[in-house]
Amino acid sequence: MNAIDESNTGTQGQKERIAALRESIRSSFPAEPYKGKITPADGEWAPELDDDRVLYETLNGLRWTEVPRQLICDQPDGFALPTDSAFVAFLPAWLMCSLENMEGENEVRDFVVYAFSPIHERYALIEEIHLNRIKSLNPQQRLTLRSLMTEFAKCGTD
Repeated sequence: MNAIDESNTGTQGQKERIAALRESIRSSFPAEPYKGKITPADGEWAPELDDDRVLYETLNGLRWTEVPRQLICDQPDGFALPTDSAFVAFLPAWLMCSLENMEGENEVRDFVVYAFSPIHERYALIEEIHLNRIKSLNPQQRLTLRSLMTEFAKCGTD
């Protein structure tokens, strides 16, 4: 992965919490090459599945630490497209990027907050999908995600 901006303009306490979150992500999500199915449509590309094709072609065989920064910037919600196992394998790349620029705008963080925040009942199907994704994480990974969301709440992320 291209260098992630680990500098923060926040308080010393916030910088320490962000550093602890980064370490928690690194220790909770193994950086192993992913060889499984990436999208439900792997290899069966219809024109409307262009984002899936790009994810497959870019992520196939990579570790989460190798996900190109440009992919994350181009698809800030890309963590939501893969299969459950690919979601677990690659989510940490998006989580790391969500910690950048804590004092300013961060589209990846916006999508992470949206994806893992409680959703109004009229979006029950979306909420069910997100709950299933959360269930695919192990307890340590869920704790890391919860800590991340708690930090975002402290920072006032909408």
